[in-house]
Amino acid sequence: MSRVRRNYNTSFIMRVHILIFCFVAVLIKQRVDGLEVCDVLQVIDSVEWNLVKLVKSVNATLSKYRNCKCDEDAVLQNEWKLAFRGTSGTRQSVYYAYKDGLGIPSSIESGCKQVGKPLACSSHYRNDLILDNWNGISEVALALYKNDVRVHHVIFDAAGSTYMNWLDKARVKSSSWSDLPTSVANIFSIAGHQDASLRRTFFLNKSYGACPNDSGWFVAIDNENGGCSWEKNAALPFFKYATGSTALNWNDGNIGRADYFAVLVKYYNTP
Repeated sequence: MSRVRRNYNTSFIMRVHILIFCFVAVLIKQRVDGLEVCDVLQVIDSVEWNLVKLVKSVNATLSKYRNCKCDEDAVLQNEWKLAFRGTSGTRQSVYYAYKDGLGIPSSIESGCKQVGKPLACSSHYRNDLILDNWNGISEVALALYKNDVRVHHVIFDAAGSTYMNWLDKARVKSSSWSDLPTSVANIFSIAGHQDASLRRTFFLNKSYGACPNDSGWFVAIDNENGGCSWEKNAALPFFKYATGSTALNWNDGNIGRADYFAVLVKYYNTP
């Protein structure tokens, strides 16, 4: 895909240069008659100056497309590119959809490739071009959405990371949860806590307290019958989060349910 884009850009630039040459020739021919040599030179200088500005503008625009490493259909959130979107209730593991693309259909709705818009989406979305070519990434954002409104987020330093280990407490740069950057966490990773009966993934957990006193910020639950009552639900996967500004007990009535979450990346060479 990148080769096709480069060839297209090269062809486009050549066409622009040809058009510029023709434009100069026609303009000079129309204005030379009756002018002194100095006048002609002034016309040429004026045309050249404006064309230089045009070429710079065209090259600046094209450079944005040359640097793009995202799926062409994925939404560009300013400088952030959508790498993954996990959707609740799909009956497909969000962990394996992210890790390997398991369970993601070959054709999905366009609504799954963007966030913050009221568009239909019935599956997870994985941007293979980003996740399978993880390099040049400076930051990663984990963002949670309810009714297509972002309700919480965490920004991570991605320097030297892989697509599986960027979600690490030591990498947190900022968060909408005020206590998260400085709090101690017992589990904080994409793999989370998984065993024969537990599928707690993308797990941002503060502490365990034998089920009644478990607390944290976010968890993507991939099974129906986990070990604690707070993680049992038929609409898997489902995403629980602390609605306030700090971690909450997972049994608290103020624990919310996100409709979907997104993993977005920012590259070092982003303009």
